[in-house]
Amino acid sequence: MPVEHIDSAFGVLGPIEARVRGHAVPIRSPKHRVVLAALLLRAGSPVSNKELAVAVWGSHQPEAPRRAVQVIVTRLRASLSTTRIVTCPDGYMIDIPAESLDLVRFRRWLDRADEAAERSDLGATAAALSEALSQWRGEPLADVPSELLRRQHVPRLLERRLQALERRMDTELRLGRHLELVDELVAATAEHPLRERFWVQLMTALHRGGRRTEALAAYHDGRRHLVDALGVEPGEEMRELHALLLSAPTAGPGSSTVFPVPRQLPPEVPGFVGRTRAIAGLDEVLAGGRDDLAPIVVISGTAGVGKTALALNWSRRMADRFPDGQLWVNLRGYDHRPTMKTGQALVGFLRALGVPAMAIPSDLDSQSALFRSLMDGRRALVVVDNADAAEQVRPLLPGGPGAAVIVTTRSQLTGLVATDGAHATILDLFTEDEGRQMLARRLGAGRVSAEPAATEQIVERCARLPLALAVAAARAAQRPTEPLQTLADQLRAARERLDEFAGPDATTDARAVFSWSYRTLSEPAARLFRLLGVHPGPDLTAYAMASLAAIPRAEIRPLVDELTGAHLITERTTGRYALHDLLRAYATELTHALDDRSERQAALRRVLDHYLHTAHAAAMLIEPLRDPVGLAPADPATTPLPVTDRDQAMAWLSAEYSGLLAAIDRAGDSGLDTHTWQLVWTLADFQQWRSLWHDRAAGLRAALAATRRLGDHAEQARAHRGLGYAYNRLGRDDEAYTHLQHALDLYTSLHEPIGQARAHHGLSYILERQGNHHAALWHAQQALDLYPPDSHHSHRARAVGIVGWCHAQLGNHRQALHHCQNALTLLRQTGDRVAEAANWDSLGYIHHHLGNHHRAISCYNTALRIRRDLGHRYGEANTLNHLGDTHQLLGNDNAAGNAWQNALTILEQLGQPDADLIRIKLKNLATSPSNKPRPAQPEGSAGWRQGVEQVLDLRGSAETEVGEDVARVLPVVAGGVGVRESVCGVAERDEHVGDP
Repeated sequence: MPVEHIDSAFGVLGPIEARVRGHAVPIRSPKHRVVLAALLLRAGSPVSNKELAVAVWGSHQPEAPRRAVQVIVTRLRASLSTTRIVTCPDGYMIDIPAESLDLVRFRRWLDRADEAAERSDLGATAAALSEALSQWRGEPLADVPSELLRRQHVPRLLERRLQALERRMDTELRLGRHLELVDELVAATAEHPLRERFWVQLMTALHRGGRRTEALAAYHDGRRHLVDALGVEPGEEMRELHALLLSAPTAGPGSSTVFPVPRQLPPEVPGFVGRTRAIAGLDEVLAGGRDDLAPIVVISGTAGVGKTALALNWSRRMADRFPDGQLWVNLRGYDHRPTMKTGQALVGFLRALGVPAMAIPSDLDSQSALFRSLMDGRRALVVVDNADAAEQVRPLLPGGPGAAVIVTTRSQLTGLVATDGAHATILDLFTEDEGRQMLARRLGAGRVSAEPAATEQIVERCARLPLALAVAAARAAQRPTEPLQTLADQLRAARERLDEFAGPDATTDARAVFSWSYRTLSEPAARLFRLLGVHPGPDLTAYAMASLAAIPRAEIRPLVDELTGAHLITERTTGRYALHDLLRAYATELTHALDDRSERQAALRRVLDHYLHTAHAAAMLIEPLRDPVGLAPADPATTPLPVTDRDQAMAWLSAEYSGLLAAIDRAGDSGLDTHTWQLVWTLADFQQWRSLWHDRAAGLRAALAATRRLGDHAEQARAHRGLGYAYNRLGRDDEAYTHLQHALDLYTSLHEPIGQARAHHGLSYILERQGNHHAALWHAQQALDLYPPDSHHSHRARAVGIVGWCHAQLGNHRQALHHCQNALTLLRQTGDRVAEAANWDSLGYIHHHLGNHHRAISCYNTALRIRRDLGHRYGEANTLNHLGDTHQLLGNDNAAGNAWQNALTILEQLGQPDADLIRIKLKNLATSPSNKPRPAQPEGSAGWRQGVEQVLDLRGSAETEVGEDVARVLPVVAGGVGVRESVCGVAERDEHVGDP
């Protein structure tokens, strides 16, 4: 009901307000305002006389508090001319429609914003948040003189308002309203200078609005506030965004910016021949490109004609012309799998170009704009394979000169040619001469020249289609003594059997060739080939094939060799096999024709069991202290890979990653909901350590949908919690907060204190990254209180460490030291070496800030040793970074340089964008005017702060004036500067962030 149609309306989100029948009613008595506020804050619920008395008089109670409260209520009723205040057995209650109270309206609009966010309706989310914020008139209870009420309610209400404001800003930024928000964000940072989220949003708005210099200035201002007020450096999100700004391309030649150089081209297709005219045409397009535009070539042609082979051959031959990298993506436009969304491709490109996951915009237009900005001036090659529409490709096009684009497609994408100036290259079938060249290369020139007529027939009966010729040549190579004429006759017979499928498309003839080759297979190999059409991923191993076909591992090898020899599958890398999409389509057609539905379903379940049970074993090796999932027994005919150590687990997950993502999608599409969420669970730590947060979020959305269909509330809570972490790492804090709050609500309703604690951990993590350290500490303490005091479980130990880290961020280093030392004692009892290493790293950070620099180095070295033992390379790089900070502060520049160089090597190998920060530190160290050791501060001294302040004073406005010199002035002071993991190291100090 609209407020104006309610007989009474009240407000607590500002000075106390009462309106009766449309007229404002002044509440002049301070005691009346206190009682009214207490009742409104609990509207619809009784408030006892004792509670009201304490709210009004505090510890100085009157002689008859009950009678005194009764007098106030009587007079308040009279002044309001209302009977809404009703008497209860031990107190009073205000009975008003929910819509008449601004606090309730505020909460309901937040609920509507949550619902809109769940639908991914950004416009409705922003509108609902704006309505929620419009309910506020100032500080809550501003004129209510009750210390109790203000202490109990005002901080929480103000925090909810700030969170809603942050959510609205995030949503508006995602809608592309960048410059429109600048003034409001400037005001927000002025009012709340220690709230990091507003600084991040201001930097983002300025950066995306093309005001990079001002964005850098905002970082400088925000950092100064944090260091001056709290003695802490900005959190990870703010630093990563700063690094992105520093690494953005600068105008003019000679920029010293160091870019990642992606090398994404797959291995070249073996046996490439011919295509001389097409290659010459590609060379001509590149040589004749305009100075202001990236040349685009669209290679079109029928399936199996060799488009990808041509693109790869040319790209690899010309790679040295593109020293800034080569990007590759398969859009799967004609695959059996769902077509890749353009946004997914852009995210992959942006990550390859060094953009941190949380700095990648959520909407396609902004992603494309950022991609064009990063590609501007780069001499790079973009290859887009298997596109099926111009709209798929257009956001992937770099805007300026220097780059080049190759697109392969079965359609001609005339929109790109007409609108975007693309050059069309229509790849025809092989000429007869090219067909002979291919056969000669694969069968030997002597054998081909000995039977020219048979060779010509084979070429023609394969329709001069390269893929069909490759299959036929493989068959001929298996029979080196058989005349080619015999093979030509067999091809003719196969074609005649398929006359009813005759048509103008060369793939009809390819189907005849496939049929001819398939009919020569043994029955077990033929069955295995058919079932490959059931497999969800891009490639697979012999173990997966054994599971798919329910064949013992020892018996699968001859069948794999038979299919490989017939060129029906290809060994792309050692032990990994794939099919061309035409062959996969043929296998799918065969299995639907010859195998009944129950057999196909059983094959799919077996191969999903293979992935699930192997991935679960790998996940437990990566993080042994995770609570394992209760898997159902695998099908007896399944062959999981025996994973025996952590290195093998990481290697298997790396190799199978695309297949595991495809398995999640197929399980969801096939109604195998338990497989869906459990597969998502297995990837948690792997995706976290590789920073694959977009994939993590997509998987968790699938897990959430699956657990809702199953009605499994505990797993729904886990999925919400995982989404909270993932969205936070992607910079989508409004959705992150929503999901973690849902998780907390579900765990509370399920009476699961451990789950509640983990949800509190998540909320603490978000608030700490936003710079709201007091609230982060509150949630961390709530989490700790939910664990049994006598528990030595790893989760409680980690919770103690998180509380310690939050104290460190508030500058309470002595309290932080106490908690982290206690956490370390507990962790040694649990054997949780991952968290133990993280706490040693935290202790190093704390000792650094206490001035105990040599002790800090000892702690860092201990953390380093454990992380190396675990093989946790990302954590090792972080500790090396922190160690370098301390060495530099002590004047040990050589030791600092060695630590940072080792960290850089690891981060480059992992493809982590954090490497840019280390490069900046090494550059600063190399260009320092003097490498003489600086005098170290005595142990326990706080004198280092004066040095920090001097450095900050010297910075002046360098960042805001000199683009290419910005990197030079990035400070490395006060320790903990650079790549620093929030909330005690993301997952190592917290719990498993990816735990769906």
